[in-house]
Amino acid sequence: MKTTDDYRQKLLTELIERSAKIDALVVKCRVAATDVKLCHDQELEELRAKQQETTKKLQELEEPSSNAWENIGDGG
Repeated sequence: MKTTDDYRQKLLTELIERSAKIDALVVKCRVAATDVKLCHDQELEELRAKQQETTKKLQELEEPSSNAWENIGDGG
């Protein structure tokens, strides 16, 4: 079973990887011709949606209520 820190690290790694992919696509889109750019726009939207999902999970993990279950084992 993974600890909260392991899960947080996994989410941060995913976020960094997705950000790098988004940055790479933005560069490609700026360099590419208009018709090629349209192909990348859909992929860019999908990656940004996944990035937002990961960010939301990370924020939920950081909320004080997420620590409540961890504190139970320590007596509250």
